[in-house]
Amino acid sequence: MDKPSIAEMISVEKLSFSYGDLQVLENISFDLYYGEFVGVIGPNGSGKTTLLKCLCRLLKPFGAVYIDGEEISRIDFNKLSRKISYTSSELDSSIDGLTVFELVSSGRTPYMKGIWWESGEDERIIFDSIRIIGLEDKVNRRIGELSSGEKQRAKIARLLSQTPEIFLVDEPTVHLDLKHQIEIMNILKSLKLKKKIVVAVFHDLNLASLYADRIIVLKKGQISAIGRPADVLNEDILRDVYGVDVKILHTGLYGTPIIVPMPSI
Repeated sequence: MDKPSIAEMISVEKLSFSYGDLQVLENISFDLYYGEFVGVIGPNGSGKTTLLKCLCRLLKPFGAVYIDGEEISRIDFNKLSRKISYTSSELDSSIDGLTVFELVSSGRTPYMKGIWWESGEDERIIFDSIRIIGLEDKVNRRIGELSSGEKQRAKIARLLSQTPEIFLVDEPTVHLDLKHQIEIMNILKSLKLKKKIVVAVFHDLNLASLYADRIIVLKKGQISAIGRPADVLNEDILRDVYGVDVKILHTGLYGTPIIVPMPSI
């Protein structure tokens, strides 16, 4: 397979970011390719969320982020919003007054012209996104009336309704039970078949191992390792990054590493 050209990927070059005197990311470089699911892992404070926010211009880093060969700071906001979408792991109370339909509809904002009104195509995409995520029976419910898991699923539906090429998802399974974790991860994994890029932050290393094509391991704002799960999820790297002992098992079904924490007592 030929290596994609710079016009077919995201390229991050020497990216750094600080909150005042606190250096959060330092000299990070990597490439992402269409049709790829990439997991980002690392301990709390390692820069995972900050990295996602830099990739979609919510934060302005030093260094450069190129999307299809174009530097992100030069891309028109509406064009960028049609290209890339981001959802946080935080439960934002400011959306509590919106209905599920209204929240998911807001994903169509970059495509609307003139007054706020959805076209027939917009409505189809909105309802399809709600259906895919399994909230059809909650379409007119206010976000503040939903459980935390339902609220998270509504946010993922909004992400889908934006129909971008690049999906940035911070902790996609936060607040979700096991069934909905698997459903959401399968939905996100299916996007790579449509040649989308999915970048997801994980605290659950086993979900990252099972679903990601590649994993970026962050430690203190720098890349400690990057590669296939089988290459980077090993006992030495995880002990160095997380400061804990783990045992790595390999499943016969998928061959992916399974991480088992080792008790210290």
